[in-house]
Amino acid sequence: MEPYHEEEVIGKAYDSRLMRRLLRYLHPYRVHVVLAILLNIFIAALGPLRPYLTKLAIDDGIARKDFHELLLVSIGILSTLALQAAAQFLNSYYTQWIGQRVILDLRMEVFEHLHRLSVRFFDRNPVGRLVTRVTNDIEALNDLFSSGIVMVFTDVFTIVWILTFMGIINIELTLVTISVFPLLFYATFLFRKKVRESYRAIRVLIARINAFMQEHIVGMPIVQLFTQEAKTYQAFDEINANHRDANIRSIFYYAIFYPSVELISAIAAGLIIWYGGGHALEGSITAGVLVSFLQYTEMFFRPIRDLSDKYNILQT
Repeated sequence: MEPYHEEEVIGKAYDSRLMRRLLRYLHPYRVHVVLAILLNIFIAALGPLRPYLTKLAIDDGIARKDFHELLLVSIGILSTLALQAAAQFLNSYYTQWIGQRVILDLRMEVFEHLHRLSVRFFDRNPVGRLVTRVTNDIEALNDLFSSGIVMVFTDVFTIVWILTFMGIINIELTLVTISVFPLLFYATFLFRKKVRESYRAIRVLIARINAFMQEHIVGMPIVQLFTQEAKTYQAFDEINANHRDANIRSIFYYAIFYPSVELISAIAAGLIIWYGGGHALEGSITAGVLVSFLQYTEMFFRPIRDLSDKYNILQT
């Protein structure tokens, strides 16, 4: 029995032509995609309202001891949260619905394509690898179609919307917040590169495991006839260990990146407290502005982290 076929990591990190081919599967559902994007933009627009309403509650309600103003702001915050919760429910269901429809179409097209291939093709390609293509690899695209493409628009809009609110409230504190961007971009660049390599290695190794299992289960009588059980076990153990190590590397990079983003966010919050607190003592910045900026800072780094994840999905 011939050894299982090797499969190497090939292709560019991001292939725009391939991406256009994938996006055509969304064409039958283009109306649904547009509605999903609009729904996500609506959710993103509601988020930055909460810190602004908090600012109003502190500066106009608490500071002025205006109970009526405080009541109105409280109702506004509760209404915003209720709308967000309802919209997020619809969004989660809707985007997954789109993703599952596209995955169904893609899997059926691949299966139909396999029927048209020659016998020679199946002689040269292990069944295990082909099964991986029809199952694992297509399922991996579910993240791209169900949330990746739509959420990219949402995350970008959220970042712009938050920056707009911050700039309107106080331009100086906005500049203080974005002063940590070089650190964030550097951390994201390193993470993106390492995780992309790990993800692509994992995909290759899954295909190798499936190919090895299929070939050796089908050929088990030959393995036993020539007493190659120990050698086969050792070979499979090596492939399996490589797959484990690739997953652990990916987990390791995530374990570093997420705390790094939180650390950078904490640095930004510290700078806001230092700079804004000093101005608050002088009376040039209100307590409401300071509190709202701390909330905006926490919200701001979330979509940036999500964008990094979505970029990794596009590259794998």
